[in-house]
Amino acid sequence: MTDAKPGPNTERKGLGHCGWLQSRWHQVIIWCTVLAIIERYLKLIHGARGDNDIQETIASLATDFGFRGGFMYEYPRSGNTGWRVIDTDPGHRDWWREYFTSDFVKDSPRLAKLLAGPPLLVFDAGRFGPDEGRARAMAERGDVLESTLIPLGFDGNIVGALGLRGAAPLTPQRETALQMIAYTIFARFREIHAEPGPNRPVSLTPREREVIQLSADGMTSLQIAERLGMSARTANQHFDNIADKLGTRNRAHTVAEVIRRGLLD
Repeated sequence: MTDAKPGPNTERKGLGHCGWLQSRWHQVIIWCTVLAIIERYLKLIHGARGDNDIQETIASLATDFGFRGGFMYEYPRSGNTGWRVIDTDPGHRDWWREYFTSDFVKDSPRLAKLLAGPPLLVFDAGRFGPDEGRARAMAERGDVLESTLIPLGFDGNIVGALGLRGAAPLTPQRETALQMIAYTIFARFREIHAEPGPNRPVSLTPREREVIQLSADGMTSLQIAERLGMSARTANQHFDNIADKLGTRNRAHTVAEVIRRGLLD
């Protein structure tokens, strides 16, 4: 009796399985790296005691993600007529004063539509049409011709943004990390100025805690559903329920707010 030899189909299946394992392992490595970055920034942000610390954190964030600088601003709140802005380049102070009093900000419907779009916006010089030379010139003076902007929202309203100057390639995992870090920086900024965001008492069900913990570990809805023995639709419904409780804008914001409030401790 001769030993059976694997045929070409068996070999292809084996190679395909190896390729799948390599792909999954690569994804695990990427997420572990991203989670390590998030953890490091959560510690930095927690230790921030003033605007200088926030400024240094944004500068470090810009460098780590391949940008040349960054800024963060908060819209005026009721009873407060001023904007708050932190810029890693203090030389832009006059530019911000000009920007906040310009028609570009007063055109609130256009601004609101822009900021209500995707959770992360990438801008380049191509966004300006031939009749928008004045807007382009202002963006150039503020060094935001090429930039990435993360609108920051609470309770369904856009209340500020974090921006990074320049152009840098971002994987989906790094985009998620950037959003989580941005929301946490902004929340800490508000705490420092004694104007924290809405912080209603919130409790999560055991299942919601499981879902959000797995999301914080880098799992997708489908992976969470497989792990917990539910449908992806049910997993997404748990996310929606948590977001409703916290008034958060998207998944990255939800995870960041859960961690900030210590709801997984």
